[in-house]
Amino acid sequence: MQLKYLYSFFKTFQIPGLFSVFSDFKGIVRYHFLYAAVESGLLEALKTPCSRDNLIKKLSVKNPDILDALLKVGISLKELNCKKDHYGIRGKRSRAMVGAYGDTLSAVIQANVTYYNNSYRYAAARMKGAGLGDDLRHSGDIIARFSKLSDPVIKTFLRDIVPQGPGLRVLDIGCGSGLLLKSMMQINPGLSGLGIDIDDAAIRQAMQNTKKWGVSENFKIVKGDIQDLPDDIPGFDLITMVNLVYYFPVGQRPKLFKTLRSRLTTGGSLAIIMNMQGKETDFGAANLNMANASMRGVTPLPDSATLQEQLKESGFSTVRASDLMPGSSFVGMLAK
Repeated sequence: MQLKYLYSFFKTFQIPGLFSVFSDFKGIVRYHFLYAAVESGLLEALKTPCSRDNLIKKLSVKNPDILDALLKVGISLKELNCKKDHYGIRGKRSRAMVGAYGDTLSAVIQANVTYYNNSYRYAAARMKGAGLGDDLRHSGDIIARFSKLSDPVIKTFLRDIVPQGPGLRVLDIGCGSGLLLKSMMQINPGLSGLGIDIDDAAIRQAMQNTKKWGVSENFKIVKGDIQDLPDDIPGFDLITMVNLVYYFPVGQRPKLFKTLRSRLTTGGSLAIIMNMQGKETDFGAANLNMANASMRGVTPLPDSATLQEQLKESGFSTVRASDLMPGSSFVGMLAK
């Protein structure tokens, strides 16, 4: 390269902020590559090095130009390599995406390229009155898979709050796959109770899972709204709500909490586990809050102090909040 071009190149990067912006740009391109590589099945196909022609067959490619372009992006990012006309996986991120935790990592990528991205892409219009996004209707599966990241800390919190002894009953609202019920029974094998969800797919999955795990005799799975449960259902010693409160409008929460309190036995507890309005350094909670504020069907994240006050106004005598992750606003709240 001639010195005059090298000089021009360095002069360009004297523009304030340009180097930082381009550094971030590479990460954005990597996210988009990983998203396309997961959605198209490319990473799965490259678990074993594969020629271009075989990739075209495996992925049912009708436009090879796009495949070629995607492969070049992967190689430029050092996520893929090409040896003897065979493409393979090189980068640590791509390797992880086809590993044991690949489904959860893929959900992180998918969430950020779809509904999180939309919350910023349409922010200006929505701030000025345009309709909120309908992303929630299409993102349930991604959200459920993404949420598995918090499973270890949730299980640790459960070990502190799940009641011990035989004959005790629990209710998991928004039970999803039923994993929380399984975790609670591992802590106290004498538990029984109920899992409830409004989503048909979640109900089917929870029924299948509880049967597979051998706990279907202990836990009944029902579809419906918690506020419409029949009155003759026995009380519960613990009710759990994970990542759920922001699905209820702020003004409806006191009524919800009163209903839940009426379902508890004497001395029973309500556990709420979720992100609250974040600390200034918690960009993860801030990002989630941005997405929530931009979508129909959810509210911005609740403020921890306000939520505790609503619980006390609803008749709970004590409310204890515990930070579950360092530097995060992911909170476990126990109301008795």
